[in-house]
Amino acid sequence: MKDNAEKRVNERHSYTAPIVFSHFNKKYLFDAQTLNHCDRGMSFKSNVFLHTGATLYIRVKEFHPNGSCTGLCEGLRSATLADVKWCREITDADVPSYRTGVKYYEPAY
Repeated sequence: MKDNAEKRVNERHSYTAPIVFSHFNKKYLFDAQTLNHCDRGMSFKSNVFLHTGATLYIRVKEFHPNGSCTGLCEGLRSATLADVKWCREITDADVPSYRTGVKYYEPAY
């Protein structure tokens, strides 16, 4: 019998917010949209395939339009560095799209 229980340590919050990201220390920015997040990382959708292990700089362009996230944006960092853990093509999209999971870098302090 398979155990399909959730194995994540941190609770995930479904929250969509526009973000931009770039490969660390590179100039070109790509637009994306968060899908969900927790204290340790996030998942987002973009039209860019990213290789596992790539280091990204990610910045939220705008939190909820009315300034309130009703607790759903808890754990979403406004700007952060993160490592790509996985990237998968979204096959039912009209244009090439990818869902990417990243893990935040831990603060040094």
